[in-house]
Amino acid sequence: MDQAVYVVTDNIAAAGGASECALAGRGEAAGRQTEEWSAAKRWNPFNSYKLVAHVERWKHIRRGRPLPPPALVTVDPANVCNFNCVWCNAEYIRQHRNASLSEKTLLDLADFLPVWGRGRFSGHFGVGAICVAGGGEPLLNKATAAFVDKVVAGGIDVGMVTNGSLIYDCMDALSQCTWIGVSVDAGSAAVFNSLKGFGRDSGMFDKVINNMALLTDYARSRHARLGLPHPAYGVSYKFLLHKDNIGEIFAAARLAKEIGCKNIHFRPAGTPWDKMGTDDEIVFSRDDIALFQEQIALARELDCENFSVYGVTHKFSGQFEKSNDFCACHALFMTAVIAPPSGQDKDAFTLGLCCDRRGDAKLELLADSADVREIESAWGGPKHWRMHDSINIAAECPRCTYQPHNQIYEQVILNDSMTYKFI
Repeated sequence: MDQAVYVVTDNIAAAGGASECALAGRGEAAGRQTEEWSAAKRWNPFNSYKLVAHVERWKHIRRGRPLPPPALVTVDPANVCNFNCVWCNAEYIRQHRNASLSEKTLLDLADFLPVWGRGRFSGHFGVGAICVAGGGEPLLNKATAAFVDKVVAGGIDVGMVTNGSLIYDCMDALSQCTWIGVSVDAGSAAVFNSLKGFGRDSGMFDKVINNMALLTDYARSRHARLGLPHPAYGVSYKFLLHKDNIGEIFAAARLAKEIGCKNIHFRPAGTPWDKMGTDDEIVFSRDDIALFQEQIALARELDCENFSVYGVTHKFSGQFEKSNDFCACHALFMTAVIAPPSGQDKDAFTLGLCCDRRGDAKLELLADSADVREIESAWGGPKHWRMHDSINIAAECPRCTYQPHNQIYEQVILNDSMTYKFI
């Protein structure tokens, strides 16, 4: 299949001429090219160009003015996990805030999120989707399934990231989701166990793979949303790249296709925010990159109408290092992370502003609030803007999940580099 070639940094910023601030940090990524996905699969869930659809919403991001709620909210039901992945980006919050959201709080959120911002703008810029993820495994919270049921009934699309170990008991709720991403990160039991903290004979790899196969069959047989014949709905086999699993890319892709996954998604693991500048930083060698290119080429041979292979690398440099090519963080006005509390109130929650810096108090708009209505009053307020003004991207931020969000705001909205009205 012919491959489309994209400049790694052309996610809007390069399209209209990047600012001097963005260009200063670009380095090697400026001229590097990569084939992230096939031409036939260009319009896929991982293509950051979809963010341009939110320009009209983001034009309302103005100091001193009402701020629209985010299109996507992340909800972390639990900061606890039954796995121990070597690269865990939530290790800090698991160690320091080993808690879960209460059933009351989750159901209160399920009532609040569908109506947040309603009636405040000429267009209904409400919450459109929820990513259920976590500083741990979301299905360890027994109320997660009920939360999913309720927000779906409220008209919000739901996706979930899970380690797959507890899928079996939540099949019905999960089948209502738009997508389920299962973090397998390996193509064999041996590598899985070594990366996830399990013994050689744990049997967990086989359990996760079997759960994924059962979920795909369950959703399809019941014509649930997750099982619809849609190019982007379904179960995704997630694979974080690490020096010890790169050689299993093709094996993982083959397995994902065999068990009925809609796609497999490869992305480099990034250094967590609390480990920047330490000996624990995640680094890839040139040999690692070369092996990745070999393996992804083999995996792409499995790409077909019903199965997609996505290598998502556009938020990284040529060496899979962070490439935060923007001047300021505007994304903290575009998305939010609602997580368990740090204190003793079991019905409280924390409102964070960045999924890459979970547990960093500098980016927590609300700490240990027990009233979900406080979210709307705090959103876009003076504290929110002070946080925006205080962020030192170069010194504080790891690889940015929201890199394209920030580039679009700066290049499309602030600078109008694309003269986007001229279609």
